Amino acid sequence: MMIGAGVLALAAAAVSGFGARAQAAAEPPMVRIAELEIDPAQLDAYKAILAEEQEASVRLEPGVLMLHSVAIADAPTHIRLLEVYASRAAYEAHLKAPHFIKYKTSTETMVKSLRLVETKPILLCAKSKGRAGGAVTCFAG
Repeated sequence: MMIGAGVLALAAAAVSGFGARAQAAAEPPMVRIAELEIDPAQLDAYKAILAEEQEASVRLEPGVLMLHSVAIADAPTHIRLLEVYASRAAYEAHLKAPHFIKYKTSTETMVKSLRLVETKPILLCAKSKGRAGGAVTCFAG
């Protein structure tokens, strides 16, 4: 799946609002990496469901600041997600969202393994206009 300038711009907007939201909430953001292995026979179906869930989560949930997904180049069934939430409460709300529940139930038999890695952000940066450039906004963890 190719990332368009619009998606990159959304990520940049999320980063630019990230610091203000985190400071206003006085609760640190929650950043995690999900490491998944997907059944090869179901990879295309999984990626379609994942893309739908990611877009809905970022569009509909104010506390979901960024969701990025990539496949390991030489192991395409190994998917990594970078998830950035405004707070732990925002993450908990995300788990109860209808589109996330649909994703979880729809992909249950597709996911061979899942490991959730808690992280502490060092620096998150994005260009305000994605590939077109624009101002760079960064948030330090």
